[in-house]
Amino acid sequence: MITSQKVYAMLGNESLWEVALRCERIFQQSDIPHSICGGVAVCLHGYQRNTTDLDVIIYSKDSLKVKELLLADSFQWNAELREFRSSSGVPVQFLLAGENAGKGSEVKIPEPFGDSNIEEREGLSVVRLSRLIEMKLACGMGSLRRTHKDFADVVELIAIRKIDGSFARFLHPSVRTAFRELVRHAIGEDDPTETDSTNE
Repeated sequence: MITSQKVYAMLGNESLWEVALRCERIFQQSDIPHSICGGVAVCLHGYQRNTTDLDVIIYSKDSLKVKELLLADSFQWNAELREFRSSSGVPVQFLLAGENAGKGSEVKIPEPFGDSNIEEREGLSVVRLSRLIEMKLACGMGSLRRTHKDFADVVELIAIRKIDGSFARFLHPSVRTAFRELVRHAIGEDDPTETDSTNE
């Protein structure tokens, strides 16, 4: 099995993986609840694609502490872009638990806590597959500029993880129809509600 670390090495993007490990160490040592989402989470869950930044979910109450920790570890804050940059130029962006996952969506960004929301993969705290797919669908449904990329990520995860339509039961009701439609496109399933996927 090819790990995400090896994927980024093959793509010449070792800096991103190093930044992810560095942030994990910082947050673990300071007991900051967090979970990686976005493109790095997509890779950790099996779809080996490149990405340029690191997205991390935190609680709003921890925002100031996180800023202090990263500044103390030589990250630079870009107020205009509202992101941090590592010395190697990797952007680190934060999403706040409880905020809308997409424009006008009922799906909320999941808390970085609990087995239903996070899991450990390759030494990193990462958002669970069901929550990642929810977020991707919510973002894609809320912005035409993001639809292609976010839905494509979901389709690839469906195919790679061999997910069927019954996986929709793990998702927010507002995104289940869109998910089942993507299942039909991804694996040609005629009736995605008849099988019993246990890939969550």
